[in-house]
Amino acid sequence: MSSTNPTRLSENMGPCEADCPAAILDLLSPTEHEYALDWRARCRANLAHRARKLADGDRIRLPEPVTFTDGNVAQEFVVCKRGRRLVLRDPQNGCFYRISRLMTRAWVVVPVTKIHKTLFA
Repeated sequence: MSSTNPTRLSENMGPCEADCPAAILDLLSPTEHEYALDWRARCRANLAHRARKLADGDRIRLPEPVTFTDGNVAQEFVVCKRGRRLVLRDPQNGCFYRISRLMTRAWVVVPVTKIHKTLFA
């Protein structure tokens, strides 16, 4: 049996990659194998991470600070959409940054208090 033949491999053999599409996961039959259940849970968790939406102006916080090539260290950013691209602006210095695989990383949206203008009629 060859390990390079994908027809002879199964999810019970402990796959490491957890990037299976949801359409394939939905086709799988029920199982009791520990490896298969763990792999399916990791795939679903990755799909949930990628499905998160960011709007222009959202403020996000990473679990730990990131050091960039210019020496800046930051943990909180403002999302700026430029077409389909996402760039992150550091609210402290105003510089723009990109973080690879942002949607697969752990981050939370920080609620921002918005003060609306008062209008008197």
